[in-house]
Amino acid sequence: MKRFSSRKLLVLGVAVVLAAAGCSSGATPGASGGGGTADSVTIPFTPEPKSLNPDWQNDTGAWYPAGNIYSRLVDLDWGATAGIVAYPDLAKSWDTSPDGKTYTFHLREGVKWHDGKPLTSADVVYTYQTIQEKRYPLAQYLNGATITAPDPQTVVIAFAKPNVAFVPLLAQASNWYGAILPKHLYEGTDWTKNPANTQPVGTGPFKFVSWQRGGQVSLEANPDYFLGAPKVKKLNLVVVTNAQVAMAGFQSGQYPFVADNLLSNYQQIKQLESGGGDTTVVRTPSLYGRDVYFNLRNSILADLRVRQAISYGIDRDAINRTAFAGLWPPDYNAGISSFAEYLNKDAQFPHFDLAKAKQLLDESGHPAGPDGTRFTLRLTNYPSTDSTLIAQVLVEQFKAMGIAVKWQQFDLTTWLTKLGTGDFDLSTYYVRYGPDPAAYAEHFGTGGPRNFTKYSNQKVDALLAQAGSTTDVATRKQLYNEVQTQLVADVPYVNLFTENKFSLARKGWDGFAVQSSAFGKAMGWFSFYAVHRTS
Repeated sequence: MKRFSSRKLLVLGVAVVLAAAGCSSGATPGASGGGGTADSVTIPFTPEPKSLNPDWQNDTGAWYPAGNIYSRLVDLDWGATAGIVAYPDLAKSWDTSPDGKTYTFHLREGVKWHDGKPLTSADVVYTYQTIQEKRYPLAQYLNGATITAPDPQTVVIAFAKPNVAFVPLLAQASNWYGAILPKHLYEGTDWTKNPANTQPVGTGPFKFVSWQRGGQVSLEANPDYFLGAPKVKKLNLVVVTNAQVAMAGFQSGQYPFVADNLLSNYQQIKQLESGGGDTTVVRTPSLYGRDVYFNLRNSILADLRVRQAISYGIDRDAINRTAFAGLWPPDYNAGISSFAEYLNKDAQFPHFDLAKAKQLLDESGHPAGPDGTRFTLRLTNYPSTDSTLIAQVLVEQFKAMGIAVKWQQFDLTTWLTKLGTGDFDLSTYYVRYGPDPAAYAEHFGTGGPRNFTKYSNQKVDALLAQAGSTTDVATRKQLYNEVQTQLVADVPYVNLFTENKFSLARKGWDGFAVQSSAFGKAMGWFSFYAVHRTS
């Protein structure tokens, strides 16, 4: 049995943290170290949660509150940019069977729920089995698993086939919708209506105090947290839906931190990086790309020549200059630079060539009409700042190819529904390439849960199946290299960028999850457990 213990934490990513200036308008007096005291901190987040139970729906608003209230079986943070990375949370260690089919998790002793009751393996089994039964979001990672508890401190998860990427993918997904819930409060109830959804009880570093709808979620330090109480005694998570408002609050000293999803002015970020002052611009490595998805059910996009033409007609450099002030270097691979261990550098989508794009469109039987238009497609995008900025430029670049675009924007739930039902033509997306390359199967394997393109290639399926069942690193690299080569040939999507995450932190504070100082300590992407005042 292969064992992973809490003493063998592997953090492979490196964040680049750059000292920078305050905004050109200058920080207000007293803003240095602003955003609270050593005992209390206020953080803006978006959007408003639908519930404080993150497990039963894809609710991005729940991620920050839930990331501090609950614990997970295993965890992963922003330090993961290569290889298989996961570290202990409720499980202090785990064993993997030689065949990669069975995982035995050993729970920490003495963990208590915020109401004082002990956590046991029954809570983990109940949470996971309910997720399986109801087909809640995490179910895709537990698909086909048998989950048992031979004793109060042990959880066994077994698969019929080797699943060598199970732990890292579970650890990452648990940041979103893998919180372990208290069986004594949820058993026999409807998870969608349980009162604990609005007055949550977890085992995490902070305890729930109150939730003012549309305003803020107030938390307090958990003195009995199994890793020790957080240094911040009070954590106020304030709902802020406007990036300019968030920036103004940061400048005035109201907040010591602003996350990437509340930053929209890349020219301002660039200025901040180049100066001096009391603001730190944090660049954090990511496992995601920014891409264009093709719906292969569309008769026009089903033609390989059309997809090839579009891949030639996208000018990444122009998008970078126009939308990102030069801060998002283009990526042409069917992978990303931050996950270099499994990157096939020879498998590249074409560089910009508008003449070639028009030639291929002509050859595909779509000549330009009198007004220069060949056909019309719908374009939608993930409702985030960077995807919106990309989409804005793409509309013009498609027009230059002779493709009229009807740009449609939706909220997250509607957008995901549109993708899942095939009600789209083109969409910006975020292909996930790690923390294990088995993530390729989600996007490009036949029937994959994120295969919204409906791409299907038997060769790719066979390569993905073989790669997902072997532990030999050299073999896996070769197999995933072949997958990337085939994706470039088939063009079910076009990769544009490696996601570039920028956050702002006030000097005098440290330990935010996106900072390298917090890797392995923050306890997840959205946790503020490691945050503390340094001056």
